Amino acid sequence: MDILIVDDKNDILTLVKTIFEFEGNSVTTCNNGFSAVDLCRKKKFPVIFLDLMMEGKDGYSTLKDIRQTEANKESYIIALTAKAYASDVKEVLEQGFNSHFAKPFRVNDLLEKLKEASSH
Repeated sequence: MDILIVDDKNDILTLVKTIFEFEGNSVTTCNNGFSAVDLCRKKKFPVIFLDLMMEGKDGYSTLKDIRQTEANKESYIIALTAKAYASDVKEVLEQGFNSHFAKPFRVNDLLEKLKEASSH
């Protein structure tokens, strides 16, 4: 499966990419919202993990722009964030994300979230 991971922390990008590639997925990474939108104009990603708190273009505005692209308007987009209170989860879903996933995380939980995303 083609997966896009967007996070401004390189250690998160490397870790998640390594885990997903080990499971046989094709993974593209970028470290900002502007690059994510550019990538999404060029290629379809069935699943996107998107950080909320990034410099320049946050996850919410990035989500809105990705939803405007023809290729990815129906992608399953997961907020990958340290914001983990119930009110944060509610806001993420109200803003148009399909799901929420909190950092820090356990590998098995990350793989379960990917499995959930791929079943939609």
